Amino acid sequence: MLKFKKDTFIYEGKQVNIRETRYEDIPTWYKWFNDPEITKMLVHGVIPNTVESQEEFRNKHINGSNGKILFSIVSKEKNDLIGTCSINLIGLSAARRCEISIVIGDKSFHQGSVYIETTLWQIKHAFDSMNMNSIFAATSSENESVKLTLERIGFKKCGTLRHDSYKSGEFRNSVFYDLLKSEWLNK
Repeated sequence: MLKFKKDTFIYEGKQVNIRETRYEDIPTWYKWFNDPEITKMLVHGVIPNTVESQEEFRNKHINGSNGKILFSIVSKEKNDLIGTCSINLIGLSAARRCEISIVIGDKSFHQGSVYIETTLWQIKHAFDSMNMNSIFAATSSENESVKLTLERIGFKKCGTLRHDSYKSGEFRNSVFYDLLKSEWLNK
């Protein structure tokens, strides 16, 4: 494995830096996606996660050729892995649509503006660098903090998928939000 003296980042922010995913991220992902506190609002956590499945997932999506582009979120202060995010291309390339997703696995960053900073970077990257026209995000109908954050940023609620997942003995709805490039530019 190559070793570099200094990390390079696709984004250097106030609280976080964004970089490519790395093989050494896999053990941390494994812990996160087996932690019920982290996965309580996610579809993850129903089926046991394995190191092998995380490695397979990373290898499948490492270069974005199948439409999922993975990134790692690291703390600005310590350069520790604190989360993962992705930009997922949807449908035909002519539609220029994508989905964004974020998992903040380090619980010490669950309160604060890391989610907002990462989401704003994803929006800017998708619209400015990837020439997307529409971005959507989905969350559990119970995830009030994510819903509120998306609405504050400018996303519009565009639908509910009823009984989209089954978790903790009950069916849960997913709420979908979208943001058009024209809306973002006018904001």
